Amino acid sequence: MDIPPLSKNWKIIIVEDNDTYRKIVKNAMSIAGFNMLEAENGLRGLEIIRTERPDLVLSDIYMPVMDGMSMLHELKKDEQIMHIPVVMLTNIQEELENAVKHGAEEALLKSSLTPPQLVEVCRKHLEGNDNHALP
Repeated sequence: MDIPPLSKNWKIIIVEDNDTYRKIVKNAMSIAGFNMLEAENGLRGLEIIRTERPDLVLSDIYMPVMDGMSMLHELKKDEQIMHIPVVMLTNIQEELENAVKHGAEEALLKSSLTPPQLVEVCRKHLEGNDNHALP
């Protein structure tokens, strides 16, 4: 299957405490042409988001130091970064609706998501929504 090239040099951060999952996502997304940043918890993720201004955030919900929901709450309060779309990733079905209710563009079950599917989710939020970025 041929993957069409990206329309822009998109930057994405994966915020995930599981090293193995974070590396799998980072590698798959890099192969698809995305520039990847990574953080092991929500606090570090928020620091990187504020300095690097990625185009999209992928985040786990349950992490040490600062969980993904707290990071999402802080991100959506900050006028400088509140426009950045967030896709939450979890293995807990009950958390999906809660994440969207609190400002995530989408929430997905990690256990049923393949790397190519995640690439397509990111493309959908970025390629189909190029109006979210501020000048």
